[in-house]
Amino acid sequence: MRSLALALALALALVTARPASAEPRAVLTYDTGPAYIAQNDGRYGVDGTPYQADDVGQRATLVRAERATVELVLGRHRVIALYAPLLVDTRAALPAELRFRDTTFPAGTVVDHRYRFDGYRASYQYQVVGGRLGLALGGALQIRSADVAFTSADGSRRGVQSDIGLVPALSARLTYTPGRAWAEVQADGSSTFGLVGDTSGALYDVAVLGGYAFHPALALYGTVRLVGGGAEVPAQAIDNWANFVTASLGVRVQLGRGPDGRGRRRR
Repeated sequence: MRSLALALALALALVTARPASAEPRAVLTYDTGPAYIAQNDGRYGVDGTPYQADDVGQRATLVRAERATVELVLGRHRVIALYAPLLVDTRAALPAELRFRDTTFPAGTVVDHRYRFDGYRASYQYQVVGGRLGLALGGALQIRSADVAFTSADGSRRGVQSDIGLVPALSARLTYTPGRAWAEVQADGSSTFGLVGDTSGALYDVAVLGGYAFHPALALYGTVRLVGGGAEVPAQAIDNWANFVTASLGVRVQLGRGPDGRGRRRR
């Protein structure tokens, strides 16, 4: 939490160091839609059994994903706060014996499997290029809140793994705004690159957006997104790698004047 506080303090310091003519504005977004679990491989515990998404029924149906952001813009500086929860609850009969931490589930056991992976991310970006074609670069810090559990349907066996971690990342945004319509590519990512002992990890969040502003303060947009990554942490006997693909619709609300001088005036 100290690292997150330092990152936010630095971002706010950079934001406040702006020309006097810069007018602040806030951009709020929310989108939701179906998500497909392309991969979710896990192994928990020293003697844990490796398992995949198909073993727990995660690819038998789609799940719902959602994201909400609050973005503060001052001149070329942007501070973005993101909340992206993900909850996948499934029930399946195990095709083979599975050991999760210190709990063993015999083959054929009907289990309820919970995979919760909530992301809280604070980002700072500086707009390197402005105009119709814009480019913003910066960094981000994500708080990962994970909760994975197996519970037998009769309640006699249960294994739980909960984890909270900090993940730094680079952040980029490329926008094209010829008029009321706009297109955008977002990318956040990081990797340990083998530099953190025997721990390996990665995070990537890449999206393509397209939208239309029906009013200077209100726009609708669609998004296709790939979110993935994971970590192998021998010290905690954790190994989880996943890839999710989402397609969503969203709404964007802008408070204050936009870079072109348009937007909702305060009364």
